[in-house]
Formats: sequence, C-alpha cells, structure tokens
Amino acid sequence: MDIAYCIICHKNTNILRTTIEILWQGIHVDKKANIEDFYEYTDKVHFMEERIDITWVSFSQIQATLLVLKEVAKKTYDYVCLLSGDCLPLKNSDEISEFLIKHKGKEFIGIQKKTDANELENNIKFEHSNLYLKRYKSVLESIKFKIQRHVGSPKINPGYKSLPSLYKGANWFCLGGELCNYILKYLQENSWYSAAFEKSFCGDEVFFQTIIMNSKYSDKIYNYNGGYDDNHIPLRYIDWNSGPEYPKILAEEDFINIKAVENQDCIFARKFMKI
Repeated sequence: MDIAYCIICHKNTNILRTTIEILWQGIHVDKKANIEDFYEYTDKVHFMEERIDITWVSFSQIQATLLVLKEVAKKTYDYVCLLSGDCLPLKNSDEISEFLIKHKGKEFIGIQKKTDANELENNIKFEHSNLYLKRYKSVLESIKFKIQRHVGSPKINPGYKSLPSLYKGANWFCLGGELCNYILKYLQENSWYSAAFEKSFCGDEVFFQTIIMNSKYSDKIYNYNGGYDDNHIPLRYIDWNSGPEYPKILAEEDFINIKAVENQDCIFARKFMKI
C-alpha cells in the first residue's frame, strides 16, 4: 500500500516533528514561514518548491491543497492523506496501511448530512472582500467591515449559477489516488470551477466535496450512512463539543476519549497544542 502523507503547515512544532517521525512524507510550508526552520526534515520529507501564502478561510487553502495533489500525481499512490501541522497520527504507518488495505476502494472525506443551506449558499454565492476574509481586524477595519456588510448589496459570484449541487465537510481527507487524478482532470477540463471559488468564504470545505458528490465516486464515501460526522468519516478525531476552544485543543487527558471503542477507526487526531 503506497500512501502519500501531505502536510500543510506554517510552524515547526513537536507535534509536527512527531508526525514526521511516524510517517516520513511530504510537506507544504506556508509562504509566510521561514523555510529554514524546517530544514531538520530535509532527509525525511519532500518540500514543495512552490509555496502559497495561506490566509484564513480564503481560496489560498484550496490552492495549497491543489499544489500537493499535483505534486503527488507525479507518482502512483493508493491513497493521499492531507494533514495539517496540528494533526497527530493515532496509529503507526503499518497500522494505517493495514486499515486502508482493509477498506480499499472507500474514500475518506467529510460530507455533512445536514447543512445550513443559507450559510452554505452565501459562502459561495457572493464575492467576499479581503477585509471579509481577514481573521483579526483592527478597530477601524471592524467599523469599515460593518459598514460594508450593511450598506449596499454584496456582489454576486458570476460562476455561482454554473456550480452543481453543493456539499460541505471537513477539509482534511484520505482519498484514493484514482480519485485525486479524477479531481485534477476535472479541474483541467473545467477551469470555470476553480474561478467560481476564488472569492468564496470557507470554500475549502466545499470545493472537493462538491466535485466528489457529483461524480461516480459519491457512493464510495466511507460510512456515509453509518451515523458518522464529517470529521469521523475522514478518520479524524476532532472535538467540536467540549471547548473552551472550538475545536478543542487536545491534551493527554483527552486520550481516554480518543481511544474509546467508537473512535477506534480514527487514524489521526487534531488539534494539539503547538509546543
């Protein structure tokens, strides 16, 4: 079983160090980060030469993911697993390989069964300004942002009407190599699709799900009808309920829940304290 583990990160931490020690694979370092901070991994991972300046909830998240998919497409892999620098493997590489062999043919990407239709539509239907996408705003920017939201009508995304039915879910996945190649081919043949997401909000939670669920691969989603949420379907343990942070910053005491029977097929967990 050939598996490509692709990590998108912006900071070198002990969590990232542990993940690489367990998996040894490829890494995309945010363009804002100092690449030299990651040189300790030179003999273990492949660094993406092209780097994206990733900003919160923007199209740059999609761009970085597409970069790694194009890179791994140069070889043949059974599965491509997308991770963040806050992810930690819960199984070793042999155990992960055994699990994926057992479920080969399934696709592990989060798909929400119930979504807020208005929120989902608005995130893609309208063009969002750079100020809208800025996570931390100054007082002056916050005032300007409120004025923009309440005065005038938002500009409609011209590509919205061409989009198929929208689906949403967590943006971390383990996809079969065949499906990854299908996605890249689809985008090559339908350049309008990417353009329709360029000014979206949280488009990375919709972009890949929508392609997949409107394709022949829609019936291959792992445990889609098994009561799993959109974090568990892609084999992730992520606590969106306990707080005080959302998702919760996991610590040693959380491993009691992580190791519970109902989570035995989670092969990664996030997110952990950056140390």
